[in-house]
Amino acid sequence: MRGHIIKRGNKYSVVVDIGRDHNNKRKQKWFSGYERKKDAENDLPIIISKLKKGYTDPANMTMEEYFNQWLDRKKSTVAPGTYEHYESYMRKHIIPGLGRWKISKLESYHIESFIDEVNDKELSQRSKKHIYRILSSALLKGKKYGIKEGIMEDIEPPKVDKQEIEYWSEDEVIDFMSNLKSKNHAMPILLSLATGMRRGEVLGLKWNKVDFANNTISVTHQLKKDDEGEWDLSSQLKTSTSYRTIEIDDDTIEILKEHKRQQQKDRLSCGGDYEDLDLVCATSTGGYIRPTYLRTVFNRTLERSSVKKISFHGLRHTHATLLLKSGVHPKVVQERLGHRSIQTTLDTYSHVIPGIQKIAATSIQKSLYGNNDKGKSANSIANASANRK
Repeated sequence: MRGHIIKRGNKYSVVVDIGRDHNNKRKQKWFSGYERKKDAENDLPIIISKLKKGYTDPANMTMEEYFNQWLDRKKSTVAPGTYEHYESYMRKHIIPGLGRWKISKLESYHIESFIDEVNDKELSQRSKKHIYRILSSALLKGKKYGIKEGIMEDIEPPKVDKQEIEYWSEDEVIDFMSNLKSKNHAMPILLSLATGMRRGEVLGLKWNKVDFANNTISVTHQLKKDDEGEWDLSSQLKTSTSYRTIEIDDDTIEILKEHKRQQQKDRLSCGGDYEDLDLVCATSTGGYIRPTYLRTVFNRTLERSSVKKISFHGLRHTHATLLLKSGVHPKVVQERLGHRSIQTTLDTYSHVIPGIQKIAATSIQKSLYGNNDKGKSANSIANASANRK
């Protein structure tokens, strides 16, 4: 069984020879609708393999079969955590809601009815949005299987109410840190507060990325699950701007130095049992600190403190909010957080913009009128202006 790629107009097709008919004429199966030649080339061996095992004509394929094939392709092209995210929503919601329909029978009103059912469920607005996006992505890739083009274009996505982010004040940060007893788990929490790094980035930080001479940390890796579901270091970060260098303060540098000395003592105590991965945040035996256990320690400390309950990710929000309230330029905050654009930073932390505006007003007041009594200075300028008239 052989196949090849053909271009027709602006699209590409996979064409597979499947034998000859009773008149000895060559029979072919066409799989059309590819936007890029590379995508058609990638699918060619997969299609041939499926034809050899027994081919199901798209017209007779159910949406459940199609969604399962879509998931299989996603498994090899996205990170394990992202795949788990897709697979969960597919299995729990999308396949039960639309899987029974054949591709050839699926219409826009079926999808609209399904989305209405999703909106009526007791799910978070964010979950409803995820269901819509995953379904849209899957259907968009189904044109070559016979799914109607633009089948979702008139279907409104669920509206997601903007949620206020969770963060601490300076007093709450001090309160929480004073109740943190675990020496190994204090460091990832401190680093999140001091740098705004994500949890995975903190737990994946190595000592060779800490520059003590220049007071900087380079973010190049994160701790995440691999294809087998095991925790491991990955150089694949969330976005291209996640790769960044963050300047850190002198006090945090001193704490890091002391922490490194303590790790060296742990290494000597463990001897050959110490697993030296060069991690800044490590267990007493040198291994990875699992996010699940870090969350447990974090929640225990929350119970001992009088601060409001936030998630670990709230430490990142706390870092950004404290900087912005201190008058640090949003562009600097964007670079520290690794946001894709400054607009993301402004949209996320719009709640502190009024505070920034007040700082700006106070600053320009000092520039215009100096440190004298503001009423006296303003009156002097007003009188001078009046005299000129």
